[in-house]
Amino acid sequence: MSASGGRRAKHLAFVAHEIKNPLATALWSCDLLKRMEAADRSGERATKMIDVSLRALRRMRRLVDDFFTLERLQENAYDLAREKLPVRQLVQGALEALAEKDGIATDGWAIELADDAAVSCDGDLLRRALRALLEHMARGGDDPQLSIQSRDGALHIQARTPPTPLIPPEPDERRSGEPFGTVLGFSLAARVIEGHGGKIEERDGGLLVTLPPA
Repeated sequence: MSASGGRRAKHLAFVAHEIKNPLATALWSCDLLKRMEAADRSGERATKMIDVSLRALRRMRRLVDDFFTLERLQENAYDLAREKLPVRQLVQGALEALAEKDGIATDGWAIELADDAAVSCDGDLLRRALRALLEHMARGGDDPQLSIQSRDGALHIQARTPPTPLIPPEPDERRSGEPFGTVLGFSLAARVIEGHGGKIEERDGGLLVTLPPA
């Protein structure tokens, strides 16, 4: 088996394993809801069960979506729709997604971005990659406060309490049970940035994300 085939098999096995718990949770909640009296389905208990189901389904959707996007990137089947975009706009889009979709408060983060910094990129994919990197850094410790700076055409991302390690191993080398469905996020971000001709490095206790200028 080729190296890419082996990686694909490991990722698929890992995703299949990670999906089991949220799938069981969603099915259990829906089964209980179905058995409840119609009048009870609008009560507090039913609302909590619906929220639990939605969290589980979102976790599964993210795992599956990340896996298939990785597949397409690794097989060169994803045509990057490049356009010139300001780095500030990309970072802002990633921050909005973190707050809206991931429930991570970004108020108070130190953000210093050069007004003239821009990159030729697939905007949707790169915003998604930046969101995954920021989420990795924010969830890595007890304090989710981050600083994001643009320096010499690169982004430097630091956390008040950084994750250990800063660059995580491949998903199949980590323990299972990640509660947010983000186990493929960093791998996906790295592939997206590599596909744009950039790279992710450890620098000064944080992550340095380099992308070719527009």
